[in-house]
Amino acid sequence: MAQFGVMVLQDDRSIRSYNIRNGDTIKLRRRLILQPKKPVIYLYSPSDIDVSVKLSLITEWSLSVIYPVVTIEDHGQRLEWNVRTHQDGSLTEHNSGLDVSYLFWEAKANLEAFPLSPASKPQPVDKFNPISNSLDDMDSVVIPVGKVAVYLDKSLKALGPHTEARTSFITYWLPSFLKHEYIALRFVPQAAYERAASLSISPQPDVVTRIFMLFRGIRMEHLANWANAQMQAERDVGWWVDVVGVDPVRAGDATLFRVLEWGGTEVFG
Repeated sequence: MAQFGVMVLQDDRSIRSYNIRNGDTIKLRRRLILQPKKPVIYLYSPSDIDVSVKLSLITEWSLSVIYPVVTIEDHGQRLEWNVRTHQDGSLTEHNSGLDVSYLFWEAKANLEAFPLSPASKPQPVDKFNPISNSLDDMDSVVIPVGKVAVYLDKSLKALGPHTEARTSFITYWLPSFLKHEYIALRFVPQAAYERAASLSISPQPDVVTRIFMLFRGIRMEHLANWANAQMQAERDVGWWVDVVGVDPVRAGDATLFRVLEWGGTEVFG
């Protein structure tokens, strides 16, 4: 995708179709569009209860895949699941009668919603925007690909997810990690992620833990540009608890009504 004047150029159209001719001057700018992959939502209640889970996305995203399947509204940006929780952690979705372990959604970039300004400023760490987001030497860690699984397991354990969730998180992303020599990653502050993908759950949970990871591959010859991120990888992983803004003690308290979500995206470019 590139920008010409105030137009977003689509990959499936030719330059000539935009009335761009030989001799015209154009400025091309690549945008890093983030598309969330496999956010899954677990609900844990000490007793069986009926729960409404509403998900609302910002205009830059539209829901692309969901399970269990329910009606998607507002141009693909809003849905509601109604489920019955069970003490073993499973859920029954009322509309279909399906028994599931979690609720699943993914989203795609909503290109027509992107602002058509000549430039987009990088967003600070406490912001989260699908088209302009920070993943750099100051807010990330850089890890050799052979060590990223162990680092992630330690980090996720500190953040609160249980063993199955940690294992599912790592094994989902591992094939993407293995395409690279080094991985730069960070976790998005929960409050910033909530502004992009709002969850409204009734009855209100006692604790909500939402973990969303950004990562990109780094080549060995580019490591000099990531000196600080390599040093940050040596820190105790507990610092991510403050970055994300979660309460791992309460997240592990089985006497509470708890919600856990994990997801992520690979940043290209």
